[in-house]
Amino acid sequence: MGVLALATVQLSPMRAGAQEDAYAVKRDAHASTSGITSIRIQNGSGRLVVTGKAGASSLSATAVVRGSSQDIVNSVKLITERDGNALTVRADGPDRGWFGGGGWSADLTVEVPANIRLDVSDGSGGARLQNVGALTMRSGSGGVHIDGVTGNADVKSGSGGAELRNVRGDVVLSTGSGGITVSGVTGSVDVRSAGSGGVNVSQVTGSLHLGSIGSGSLTADNIGGDLTVDHKGSGSVSYTNVKGHVDVPSRGRRW
Repeated sequence: MGVLALATVQLSPMRAGAQEDAYAVKRDAHASTSGITSIRIQNGSGRLVVTGKAGASSLSATAVVRGSSQDIVNSVKLITERDGNALTVRADGPDRGWFGGGGWSADLTVEVPANIRLDVSDGSGGARLQNVGALTMRSGSGGVHIDGVTGNADVKSGSGGAELRNVRGDVVLSTGSGGITVSGVTGSVDVRSAGSGGVNVSQVTGSLHLGSIGSGSLTADNIGGDLTVDHKGSGSVSYTNVKGHVDVPSRGRRW
């Protein structure tokens, strides 16, 4: 695996308020995307922002690294690596417990070509993506906001709400907790599972399938195909303007 860039710039420490993030540095990285068909973005802890840029031929990334000591933040690097036709960008640093037991996080901002497939792994801190290509995303905790996907979107979130808008493809989505909002989808929507949050789906060209929902409620509007719910808990199901067949079970029916 070849390392394309390991950038360390603007190393000015910045004092922040709390002990956990009392020190900070900024890192920048850049890499050509010539011949690249997929981009992997990995962020363990901290906010993530990804923006697609039409016509771009490179990736650019900035990380603001915060930690509990100067040694910790100085040791964190922002790395891009190429493996065949895949490009990975990630913040790389010490395991928690080094340098006296402190930790670190990185607020990561990435600009990518809008037409390249993304594989995003985000641990905690929340994520916002806009105008990107086909997307696979796994998020541990924190809200996920996605606006503009050219291709299919497959998103799984452990906790925190998920919002997907303007997807030109199919959507597969599941959350452990937190509300779900999906609108403006040219394909079909498959919500595999929704825990305690409500689910609101509107303006879908294809069908809407909901595997299971716990205590939250489902609201659906302007569905071009079928509406199917496999199992629901204590929440309600309401729908308007569904063009296809509707199959909504009574409480407690299982698939």
